[in-house]
Amino acid sequence: MPAMITRLLAIAVLLAAAPLALAQDKAFTNRATELKDKAAADAKTVASLPADTEVKVLGRGGQWTQVEAQSQRGWVRVFHLRFPSTVQESSSSGGSALGGLTSALGFGRQTAKSTTVATTGIRGLTPEDFANANPDPEALRRLQGYRSDRPAAERFAREGKLAAQQIDYSEGRR
Repeated sequence: MPAMITRLLAIAVLLAAAPLALAQDKAFTNRATELKDKAAADAKTVASLPADTEVKVLGRGGQWTQVEAQSQRGWVRVFHLRFPSTVQESSSSGGSALGGLTSALGFGRQTAKSTTVATTGIRGLTPEDFANANPDPEALRRLQGYRSDRPAAERFAREGKLAAQQIDYSEGRR
């Protein structure tokens, strides 16, 4: 359980730091797009940016990113940008279990390899994903072992002193 709490805290810190990490970073347009004076589709266009234009990221608001490009500041849709980041992968000389052991003990030479990773985008399921799906009946059987029937759920609620509550939703909160 402490490991789970540590992981959750680490995730929370990373999410809180994400806007700071994004600020003052560089990005590139992934298509021709418009630089707007405000973060809105109907805002005035300040400039047209061709695909692969380098921009300096100044901030982010919802689905818009504030950037500086071609000596002008404005807003671009976040999905019209790609944010490269560098990942350092460490490997030791030897390339075997012995190489890893000697590296762990402080022997051997460390080398670093840089890889560029794109970090923006949303990917949904494609028709190919559905066509190539491989159901796992054993995994489903294991998951079904976690389900609970109504009497067991009611017993759990009683033992935990939980009580049912009726929540009325107002029209403006849906």
